[in-house]
Amino acid sequence: MKVLGVDPGLAALGYGLIDVEGRRMSLRAHGVFRTKRRPGLAVGRDLTIRISELARAFEALLDEQRPDTASIEEFRFYGKAVTSSLQVANVVGMLREALRARGIPVAEYSAQDIKRAVTGNHNADKVQVQKMVKLQLGMGDLPKPDHAADALAAAITHACRLPMLRATRGAL
Repeated sequence: MKVLGVDPGLAALGYGLIDVEGRRMSLRAHGVFRTKRRPGLAVGRDLTIRISELARAFEALLDEQRPDTASIEEFRFYGKAVTSSLQVANVVGMLREALRARGIPVAEYSAQDIKRAVTGNHNADKVQVQKMVKLQLGMGDLPKPDHAADALAAAITHACRLPMLRATRGAL
């Protein structure tokens, strides 16, 4: 089974794809799609262009890799940086729609749930997460950049929860 993890962002959208066979997980692909602000454009127009760029890149990834399921690091708004929060919310909406259109089931996990699933500590720092992702996927080096490592951690979290999700699907 191919599990896709996504760390949503407007400037940098991380993705990580793993293969899962039983309890064994291995790295398939990871990386980051990047966009840059275009000075001189109205904020709404700039946002539309950047999300469109991300959508094309993300859809190409979906069409090439054909994941069976996906997970997104949950977007939470805490009352700070309202503009960037609204921008990320738009990116998450685009991700959900791209996955829905292809019939790919998606789950969302909070950053704390992902850290706990991967490291055992919901307050783990980035380096701890990267070290555990490296270990669990048998990688030679720490996964980089950070957004790709976070996406791989989201994929690992989902892979670990899939047996429980399957077992309880009818009971929910």
